[in-house]
Amino acid sequence: MVLKTPICTFDAKTGILCNLCESKLESGQITQSDVDSSIVLTRLAQKNSNINKMTLISAKEIQNEHILMLKSSDLRLIRSNIELSDIINKAFQKDIWIIESDSNDRRFLDNLFHPIKLESVNFVWLPDGSKLTRVVMAKNSKRIDEKRLETIKMISMAVRQIDLIIEYD
Repeated sequence: MVLKTPICTFDAKTGILCNLCESKLESGQITQSDVDSSIVLTRLAQKNSNINKMTLISAKEIQNEHILMLKSSDLRLIRSNIELSDIINKAFQKDIWIIESDSNDRRFLDNLFHPIKLESVNFVWLPDGSKLTRVVMAKNSKRIDEKRLETIKMISMAVRQIDLIIEYD
């Protein structure tokens, strides 16, 4: 198996986009972040057979945060292999948020909060018709610093339009 990315393999290896990938970028089908992430992961895949088996669905850059959306089996592989996670983080030279591309909202939030376990996820409907998502973390879960919580809120809003309220049980 070979790493699958939003751009073609040849482009990911050379770092130069063909006409087809260039037009996808110009039309908004793919983003510059998709292109950059494809190139970085392709370079890693040449040295690491585990990465070579992965599928990058898309990537997003939100402020200084880099989000990779992968197949769920790839996410499990990375979570079970700390060394692999470190290799990917070092290659991007920043913290990477890895989430499942095809997950429901609950799984998406579980991915963002990992390794913290969520006790419950509830929807709160406001009188104006808008919806908030209330996330409750267990009392005994280690506290997440405020900056990280704000980052999680920002990512959930940007990627899935989920407006979060975060509480401890």
